[in-house]
Amino acid sequence: MLDLHTHILPAVDDGARTAEEGVALLRQMQEQGVTAAVATPHFFPGSMELEDFLERRNAALKELTAAGGDIQVKIIAGAEVLYFGGIGRFENVRRLTVGGSRYLLLELLGVKAIDEKVIKDITDLGERLDIIPVIAHTERYCRYKGYRKLVSAIADGRALCQINAGFSGSKPETRAVKKLLRRGLIDFIASDCHSPVSRPVKIEAGIKALRMISATATNAVIKKCNALEEELNKL
Repeated sequence: MLDLHTHILPAVDDGARTAEEGVALLRQMQEQGVTAAVATPHFFPGSMELEDFLERRNAALKELTAAGGDIQVKIIAGAEVLYFGGIGRFENVRRLTVGGSRYLLLELLGVKAIDEKVIKDITDLGERLDIIPVIAHTERYCRYKGYRKLVSAIADGRALCQINAGFSGSKPETRAVKKLLRRGLIDFIASDCHSPVSRPVKIEAGIKALRMISATATNAVIKKCNALEEELNKL
């Protein structure tokens, strides 16, 4: 299956520090049934130049691919893009999508409240730019003011929902995942791995935890991950 959210590229962000660590994460993925991983280093608008970011990301991707050796996990270029006001009108955001597709991994950390302006920007990504926003680790925003607006936007099809495989470490986040899963609103489960030791791949454990909530809904999530992998392989 596809792991949509990873920090496996060496020395690009707060993820893998070296190619060896990146390879170790890929090996963990392979052992847990992952066949493709999207490398999604953090992109922070305002503090990074887009061209510089893409150059560093692509160089790190080549380094990791070369170091991978016998690892059978396909690596796809992407980014975890931090939300900023007006993102739905920023044409160059297309250059940060997953493998050149319509999917964009969007992080909302740092937003003081999920208000109508944020929801409009998310909506504009689809309506103005024909981009499908995927909300990174949706469960983390359960404490945010306006979280229900975000859930409504996901339910209305204006955004897709990605949760982290390690969600069970927090009671509020676990409750949020349970509600999202039972409503059929989770599209993807991903590792958000950063380090083979401190923040490893936990896809197996995450799927097991989801199945304890609802096996049927979990199978639907896995099916969506597999469908996206097939879609990306056709690009």
